[in-house]
Amino acid sequence: MNNETLEFKKGEIICRQNENTSDLYFIESGKALVFGVEGTKVTPFAYIKEKEFIGELSFLDGKSRSAYTIAQEDSQLIKIAVNCKDNDMPNWLLNLSVSIASRIRKIDDIIMKKGIRRKNTDSIEPLTIEEQREILEKIK
Repeated sequence: MNNETLEFKKGEIICRQNENTSDLYFIESGKALVFGVEGTKVTPFAYIKEKEFIGELSFLDGKSRSAYTIAQEDSQLIKIAVNCKDNDMPNWLLNLSVSIASRIRKIDDIIMKKGIRRKNTDSIEPLTIEEQREILEKIK
């Protein structure tokens, strides 16, 4: 396996939306925010914490990144090279993964364009204008 440990400081970009990379990241320590950008609108999708993964959609389907990921605090990640899945996963599981990734990409696109309106459930809070401006500055 081609695994590499990487360090990200708070505010550093881990993945960029539409970037053509497919490696998977496992958060050993720290926290990250996954968000989409359309024009000047920043839509948060999820906070990812220790023992969770970043970049699984691109890892599974080989398509470009569907969202940005930024370190919310100093973080240590393990980068898992995309070629690992071809050696370690049977074909049926690869095909299933691509199908699931496609469905999630469609949902992410709807959320980015229309937002989420849920009642009586926990959801990620929208970012303030100041938080959105700060993020837009960092991704330039």
